Amino acid sequence: MKTYRFPIVLAASLLALVACGGTNQGEESKENTGSSDNGNSEPLASSSIEEGQSSQQGASEPSINSSVPGTSSSSAGGSSSTNDDCVIKEPTNITIWTTYNDTYQTIINNAIDEFKKMEPNVTITNTKQQGSYDDLKKMVVDGFAVDNYPDIVAAYPDSVADFINNFKGLDVDPYMNDPEIGWSQDDFDDIPEAIIEAGQNYAMPGTYSLPCSKSTEAMYYNQDVLIGLNLSSVDPTINSGKPLNDNYLQNLTWEELFDKLVPALDAYDQAQTEANKIIDRTTYADWAWVGYDSDDNFFITLAEQYGYGYTAIDEITGKGKIEFDNDGMKNLMKKFADYNTKHYFTTKGVIKENVNYRSTKDAMLFSIGSTGGVKYQFDSSNPHNVGVAPIPQAAGKTKKVISQGPDFAFLDHENENRAKATWMFYKLFTNTKYNSAWALATGYSPIRYSVMETKDYLAYADASDKDPLTLDRLYALNAKYAAEAADLFFTSPVFKGSSEARTQVSTIYAACVAAGNDLNSQIDGIFSTAVNNTRLKM
Repeated sequence: MKTYRFPIVLAASLLALVACGGTNQGEESKENTGSSDNGNSEPLASSSIEEGQSSQQGASEPSINSSVPGTSSSSAGGSSSTNDDCVIKEPTNITIWTTYNDTYQTIINNAIDEFKKMEPNVTITNTKQQGSYDDLKKMVVDGFAVDNYPDIVAAYPDSVADFINNFKGLDVDPYMNDPEIGWSQDDFDDIPEAIIEAGQNYAMPGTYSLPCSKSTEAMYYNQDVLIGLNLSSVDPTINSGKPLNDNYLQNLTWEELFDKLVPALDAYDQAQTEANKIIDRTTYADWAWVGYDSDDNFFITLAEQYGYGYTAIDEITGKGKIEFDNDGMKNLMKKFADYNTKHYFTTKGVIKENVNYRSTKDAMLFSIGSTGGVKYQFDSSNPHNVGVAPIPQAAGKTKKVISQGPDFAFLDHENENRAKATWMFYKLFTNTKYNSAWALATGYSPIRYSVMETKDYLAYADASDKDPLTLDRLYALNAKYAAEAADLFFTSPVFKGSSEARTQVSTIYAACVAAGNDLNSQIDGIFSTAVNNTRLKM
């Protein structure tokens, strides 16, 4: 796996696509395969997405900027093909269902126009459905009985598992690896392995979904307060006795954060006069130095980083297994519950509101949240410098960050031409040209290293020339981080009941906090309740 470093100055022209039957799409990125994170930047857009939940409203994706490269119909390019040139020889219809807003549809429709020039026998109908991703899933599942369902649908992995359980999932492995229409080795090298593997993390072998819109999590922090702060008077070992700097905050472990840095910040603050306090301890009774905006991601990420186990798929039966009921996770929950008592740490589930509403302001100096919701880390009415750092890691363990966001799921109509056309359109829509347009316009992360190396993306992710007190600078820092995090992505297996497992573990930390002094006697019961409730849905 490649390791990506900013900035890399490479040729960045978005090459015109060739007609079918000729050059493989992956050839355009042969010279642009550098390396690249939930991730998801929010470049020119304002995101209202809270990633990781399949019940998101479909209309809440980041707003698009229609002026970015590739979004005007004149950019479609491509030459028309004859029947002799093309793969699909017979009239073939496929459909796409999403809940994306009209401006998102512009990029999809431009790709459809180009695909028509490449494959004139294929007609693609792109339908914008109303409602949430859960509503969209229900439409698809309800349509199975009456043969009214799409070939491609925007969906979260739990929804894809339902499609597979209904025997309607399309395994695109044969087409993805086909020597004529599949990805080249350059393509496979151009996409982070974890992103592809996420579409294969189901109980049934095969590839049933592939990335469209990806994001991850970052730790946002108040640069105005933290950068340059000298804590040597309370702990001379922090950052080797030097004032805090970005490099130190970029490389935190949970142990360093909560056993050294936050205690030092707390001691330093208590020694200050009222006028020099660095955190507000009065506005919120449940204030904390660090907040995490997703309880399920918090639990799942800790389980993955420390290697204690969350869920798995039984290789013999193909069914899901619960692994999170273990001493390692119980001890971590006890430790983090203690951090809450000291006001070191809290979560959305504990304070009963989005952490990022307080993020990096007076009552919280660190906020861990989705890169897709970066705008919520910035208060335009009282702007300040917001830094972007990786989420803390487990000391001595392999670095991991969660991959999230809806994918394109593929559905089977038992028609070879439809299956081929479905794959071929996906391949076109996620080449460097269109993925660059999608990433720069929608706020989602690129899924290709070559996109992250284009002139446009490098310029967007360069914060040096942007006003420090604007969202544009935060978007740039966010995009840079998201690109660098992609090689650290992990996903969890998807099976019948995996959605309920996520729901149940999201309740565990708040229950541990609520138990207070009785936690030791209650923790086994808290975990058992989560396990039993999950098993009811498996």
